[in-house]
Amino acid sequence: VLFNQFKYFFNLYFLLLACSQFVVEMRLGALYTYWVPLGFVLAVTVIREAAEEIRCYMRDKEVNSQIYSKLTGRGTVKVKSSNIQVGDLIIVEKNQRVPADMIFLRTSEKNGKHLEPIVKIAINLSLDLLQIRSYVYAEEPNIDIHNFVGTFTREDSDPSVNESLSIENTLWASTVIASGTVVGVVLYTGRELRSVMNTSNPRSKIGLFDLEVNCLTKILFGALVVVSLVMVALQHFAGRWYLQIIRFLLLFSNIIPISLRVNLDMGKIVYSWVIRRDSKIPGTVVRSSTIPEQLGRISYLLTDKTGIYVENPALSRGTLTQNEMVFKRLHLGTVAYGLDSMDEVQSHIFSIYTQQSQEPPAVKGLALATKVRKTMSSRVHEAVKAIALCHNVTPVYESNGVTDQAEAERHYEDSCRVYQASSPDEVSL
Repeated sequence: VLFNQFKYFFNLYFLLLACSQFVVEMRLGALYTYWVPLGFVLAVTVIREAAEEIRCYMRDKEVNSQIYSKLTGRGTVKVKSSNIQVGDLIIVEKNQRVPADMIFLRTSEKNGKHLEPIVKIAINLSLDLLQIRSYVYAEEPNIDIHNFVGTFTREDSDPSVNESLSIENTLWASTVIASGTVVGVVLYTGRELRSVMNTSNPRSKIGLFDLEVNCLTKILFGALVVVSLVMVALQHFAGRWYLQIIRFLLLFSNIIPISLRVNLDMGKIVYSWVIRRDSKIPGTVVRSSTIPEQLGRISYLLTDKTGIYVENPALSRGTLTQNEMVFKRLHLGTVAYGLDSMDEVQSHIFSIYTQQSQEPPAVKGLALATKVRKTMSSRVHEAVKAIALCHNVTPVYESNGVTDQAEAERHYEDSCRVYQASSPDEVSL
């Protein structure tokens, strides 16, 4: 923390001023007049950094205290995620975070793919461990999350079973199960997790405003040097003129007030506290109190989710409990339809299908062969059809939290229907 503070000229300047007072020839006053303000600034910074570390520790502790079901010879037992070890058989429920890098063994989904069954899942999802001899060979831990090489071997069968494992058989840590119940064997934990190995060491963040203040400090210091040289030059550089230059620098040092640093740090703490307490954005977590003022300097916000935003209506102790993409706008180049004008979209689509049903086949063929200017209704129809077709979404039905068959197999009420996809924006569309 101290190195990150003094590597910038603004703080280093006041440290050198305070240290210069240990030299008798340069002393202009009592030592505490220089060291107490500097110590107060450092104390505020250290306390702020300590508070952030404590909050980060509490968040990590909450994640590591999540309870999972573990299959053992005595049955199913509850275990904390921090106590999970390599080789454990872990049951992960729907909407539950995967606690470690695992090999996917079996799922309760009827249309899911299973590896050689190590566990037997009954209709009521009760799990019984089968007494078999098997092992999983996995490659050494590495940072590549897109590839995996391994084998699964079962020795007590005749003949023995050997299956190759690939990325499709893996469940990486911190991912969330979209549906059903999954059973997997733990491969990597702790620092060997691929998500951890891909994480770089955190660096101390500094805002643009602090950099500007640091630059202005250098300019003012240059002005101090010029003024000090002028004052010594007026004395014709008599005597120990180099000491006189330093003494003039100390005399004019109040041009750069140390209170500016105190005000900046206290202001950031207040900004962070106000953001956390703002009723318009409940549940907001300020993970870094060193750059909260940067939010006020944003000119452009670039995102790859065009017309869609993430809605987080429920946050509990900093943990995201719902992540929902909401469709906001349909833009066709010259016209845009928002949530308040979706009735017009429905009317355009209805008119297209009504017109197609009333036209004879000969007229339809002539219209296809002739290039005509597309009407707004046809443009809206093609856009909606593209949105409806260009996705990889599977509709499923849930009854009492249990996923049932797909829509093509059975028919239920719309209130029981949910959509599953690899991306929340596909579900929104």
